[in-house]
Amino acid sequence: MTEAAPNTTEDPASADIREILKGGANEVRPDVLMHTAFVNTYSVLLGDELLLVDPGLQRLAPTVYEAVRAWSDKPLAAALYTHGHFDHAFGLGPWLDGGETPDIIAQERCVDRFKRYQLTDGFNARINQRQFSLPKPTFPDSFDWPTALIRDNLVKEIGGSEVHFHAAMGETDDAVYAWLPKQRYLFTGDLVVWSSPNCGNPQKVQRYPVEWAEALDEMASLGAEWLFPGHGIVVHGEDAIRNMLTDTAAWLRSVIDQVLERMNAGQTPEQIFHAVDPDPELAKRAFLRVIYDHPKFIVRNLLRLWGGWWNGNAADLLPSRWEEQGREIALLAGGVDTLVARGRTLLEEGNTQMACHVAEWATQGHPEDVPAQELKRDAYQERLTTARETMTQGIYRAAMNDAVIALGEEPAAPGRLAL
Repeated sequence: MTEAAPNTTEDPASADIREILKGGANEVRPDVLMHTAFVNTYSVLLGDELLLVDPGLQRLAPTVYEAVRAWSDKPLAAALYTHGHFDHAFGLGPWLDGGETPDIIAQERCVDRFKRYQLTDGFNARINQRQFSLPKPTFPDSFDWPTALIRDNLVKEIGGSEVHFHAAMGETDDAVYAWLPKQRYLFTGDLVVWSSPNCGNPQKVQRYPVEWAEALDEMASLGAEWLFPGHGIVVHGEDAIRNMLTDTAAWLRSVIDQVLERMNAGQTPEQIFHAVDPDPELAKRAFLRVIYDHPKFIVRNLLRLWGGWWNGNAADLLPSRWEEQGREIALLAGGVDTLVARGRTLLEEGNTQMACHVAEWATQGHPEDVPAQELKRDAYQERLTTARETMTQGIYRAAMNDAVIALGEEPAAPGRLAL
């Protein structure tokens, strides 16, 4: 990625989103250096001072620091965490070690996030391992704590320019976007990521679709000329930016409204999950492609937000253990061999979704059965070939590797991130 996107939000062909994985630093404006290594880190030159937006990943922090310092030697006045995720808020180490004393700006809920990370470090490490198909559990265990906290809004002068920091909720409850009215620059963090909103992750805490849509509308009203997203390419042009933000809000509301209507009509979570899809016309937008999260996960997230964790099946309220259910289902089928044979037939017919259900029943009830584990391995391997979203791929690959390990085979390494 070497340039800002053209004045459009329909066709990203001139700046392929796959470029975000290549990394590197590019001056996207005379006063903005963009460093990309999965996440976008921005250095903004304001007079004789620097603003750093999203310091980035801990392991890549020295690379980011060197790139910025090769571009400018101005002192770092402030660093913004647009939210407290590990790819955005853990790269300040080299700056602090080098004697810089910036204001570290974040929403006040970021402090609670870091405290929760301390409490659940092992759990989050295993989520990362599964979600990104890592060889071992990995999660940062040290924090550069915010020193300037935002409750609603904060206006700060940096290098003679006003920077307006606005609290929001979306992918997280501690989101912040930054607006520079003089330059007409908008830094959105992960409120904009050049894909369908990451608003339903099945392994993470609550996300906030309603508030996300509201934040998008607020940003659309600002009249930004340049939009700098948390992931993906820079967008130029007031109309293009406004359309991108309002269309993303409308996409979210198309899911929100359907879920609400069906919940209020008395439908079960199962019925709602299978019935709701986002607006098909909006889903064609280049910036709303399903890449990382899945729209169905957003449906689940809204059901959890408004309806609790129960899935509507009374038997699942206080259920039998999975292994007990698996043994009973195998018994009803006439034995685990019959169950495995049915799973193989389903695979041959191309019904991998149901084949995975059968494989789980077989292996939960009879984990020692080799053909059952082979069915599970093959079913999830086939499911993996059609999964587009990074989250889905990670979970399917982990399930496949559970069977692979049970069979004494070598676990599969991850492929490229889905795009």
